[in-house]
Amino acid sequence: MGKSISIVMLVYNEAEIIEKVIREYYEKVFVKLEDAEFIVAEDGSRDGTKEILARLAQELDIRLVSGEERKGYVKAYQDSIRLPRKDYIFFTDSSGKHLPEDFWEMYPFTETYDVISGYKVKRKDPFYRIVMTRVFNTLVNLYFGTKFKDIDSGFKLIRREAMLDILQDDWICTDLISFETMVRLSYRGYRIKEVPVRHRPRENGPSRGLPLKKIPKVIRMVLSNFAAVKKDARICAAKSRKQGDEK
Repeated sequence: MGKSISIVMLVYNEAEIIEKVIREYYEKVFVKLEDAEFIVAEDGSRDGTKEILARLAQELDIRLVSGEERKGYVKAYQDSIRLPRKDYIFFTDSSGKHLPEDFWEMYPFTETYDVISGYKVKRKDPFYRIVMTRVFNTLVNLYFGTKFKDIDSGFKLIRREAMLDILQDDWICTDLISFETMVRLSYRGYRIKEVPVRHRPRENGPSRGLPLKKIPKVIRMVLSNFAAVKKDARICAAKSRKQGDEK
């Protein structure tokens, strides 16, 4: 029997493409699952996204959670973890850069893994982003002793209990939160599988999550927090194991 799935999509200022993206995931993933829910977590958009989502919520079986003020990606991401009710959370971004049908390449691994993460092949991003991603993955793997191909992927299936487990931690980074999520899950000992997925160009302008002008500041912040993330991830993992042993 397959696992129940909560599709969780974070949305901010994607009026030009959001209806197309939601309908794709709805038709190619959601309606084909026996036990699923589709959660759209909107984070204070100001470009008409709210109105489009409100209309879609009247037509489609989606659960819309919308905010008046923007929380920022990290807070919105953490809050979204508390919303799902199914076995696995399928996180996907709202930019339309992933193909929804690649979910089915990952889904079978829910029988044996806690985390299934899509790593992009033939990535359709600007060259500078491709280079930075490769360098970042190399630095992470060397420092944290991991073997990730694409640690900051925005296309993941994660067991709900695992996400709730690490949600108890005080996360450190204010950007590239997927990196910290994966490090904490890895240090907790959760079983992780990376699966190749396809990638397509962004259709509507620059990244909302990490625009070019923000990249230097984000890189400095993340690198300066490597030691703190590693120390805290180890401490929290040890506490979690101890609590498990005491039960």
